[in-house]
Amino acid sequence: MLYDTIIIGGGPAGLSAAIHLAWHDRKVLVIDRRTGPLFFTLEKLYNVPGMPGVRGTELQKRLRNQAEEMGAEIVKDNVTAASGNEGDFVVTSTDDQEYQSKTILLATGVARYHPTVDGDHKPCFAYAGKGNMYYCPDCEAPEITGKDTLVIGAGPANWAAGMAIGLSRYASKLRVLLTGDTDLSETRAGQLQEKGIAVHAGKIMELVGKKGVLSAVQLENGTHLQAEAFFVSSQAIGRTDLAQKLGVEMAATGNHAQPKSQRGDTNVPGVWIAGDLRPMSQQVAVAMGTGNVAALMIDQHLRKQEVLP
Repeated sequence: MLYDTIIIGGGPAGLSAAIHLAWHDRKVLVIDRRTGPLFFTLEKLYNVPGMPGVRGTELQKRLRNQAEEMGAEIVKDNVTAASGNEGDFVVTSTDDQEYQSKTILLATGVARYHPTVDGDHKPCFAYAGKGNMYYCPDCEAPEITGKDTLVIGAGPANWAAGMAIGLSRYASKLRVLLTGDTDLSETRAGQLQEKGIAVHAGKIMELVGKKGVLSAVQLENGTHLQAEAFFVSSQAIGRTDLAQKLGVEMAATGNHAQPKSQRGDTNVPGVWIAGDLRPMSQQVAVAMGTGNVAALMIDQHLRKQEVLP
């Protein structure tokens, strides 16, 4: 079957795009690994328009159900390769299954980096998106209003400092824990001191908490840091492997794909991008918006081809 559009990635961006395209009677296929963060996000999202307080898992379910009701086809698979040109793209999955389409929308998201606990990042899975361990200031900063908060730096020290300074308008008390890089610039160190934000350094050996709620981190040197909320400062790198295989231009940072315009089109004819893959924000509502805009543009693009003599 030749699809009008194959959407790679079934998060809020990909599913929002699928809803619009299927509503316009396009043959649309969503291929998703089902490993996106919303599949595991139990915390409530308060800034999704029209759905205040919806849990991430519930939002994911609603979007998927709506896309399928509109007629979109959704399959669980892992795309390993994409090639071809507009009108004749070929997408290949892990088991060598091939799918063909006229256009492609990449909504592959980002790879989020977690702090390591005794060298292993998996212990964070019990807390990320579950209760009081946050990653996205655009999405979650108001959650720490009036709370004693620890910013955990799992990347550059200056990033953690910058996050803490930005969060200082919300939290009642802030501290920074640098778990790797400790090279703070004089400017950042001065800003932290001015705001009374203490800085700790050391490797995390244990996360203390239960039922998704973190209460403290135990460091290698024996220090026990308690807090009411925890914010992680780390890299979130776009999953750009497929975009690069298709020849899509990368953003200046090299961590995300670069759209040609705010419509989500790229330098490769027939290829659009949406969601966290774009160098914008990880906010769910933004991802949904970029997915809808890209889908609208894809439909208009296909329609123009259909009406040309």
